[in-house]
Amino acid sequence: MKRGIGKPVSFCLSKMKGRKNKMKWKYNSMYEIIELLHVLDFKCNKQKIGAELVILGGSGILLFMELHDKTFRPTMDVDINLLSTNDVQKLRSLLEDLDIDIVGGVMELPPLEDFKKSSMFKLDVDFTSIEVYVPDIELLACSKIFSAREKDLVDLEKTIILESCNKEKLLDMVEEYKMYLLNTDNPNLNLYSLTRIFEEKGI
Repeated sequence: MKRGIGKPVSFCLSKMKGRKNKMKWKYNSMYEIIELLHVLDFKCNKQKIGAELVILGGSGILLFMELHDKTFRPTMDVDINLLSTNDVQKLRSLLEDLDIDIVGGVMELPPLEDFKKSSMFKLDVDFTSIEVYVPDIELLACSKIFSAREKDLVDLEKTIILESCNKEKLLDMVEEYKMYLLNTDNPNLNLYSLTRIFEEKGI
């Protein structure tokens, strides 16, 4: 994938103007997410900011799926974890301006330190100042399995996230992460629906 995908950065920049105080953006494809990242890269380059980012949440799953010729629902957010940067304050300001959310401190499991380069692949896009990584689908699935949110349960039930995973690898990770759960008594954890979902899907 090269920079020619989607609209030029100048078009995207004009599209971003006035975005605040309006309805949340919807990202329908990986191309729209990549164009947002091009805008971030453009702004980082102007301010001499270098950064390594990992895309998480629905945006990470959308990228993973479409890069593997599969489909996933649109997402309302682009969530990232910051791996490294030479200027945290300036980068955070740019991310806030572009409505890109840093998930550190929000997601209990998997632990953010498990989102390391050995469990991710680098997005093959010609960015100048940023490097962007996408996690393996099993890590992305675990972020929904260890959630108590209804929309994450629906994703596990109604999309092909679980079918896209290596089941043995996923279950090994689930068993490992169960040891780190802070609130095992929460009946709303999607973890407790996993066996049922596997059975219903015939996985």
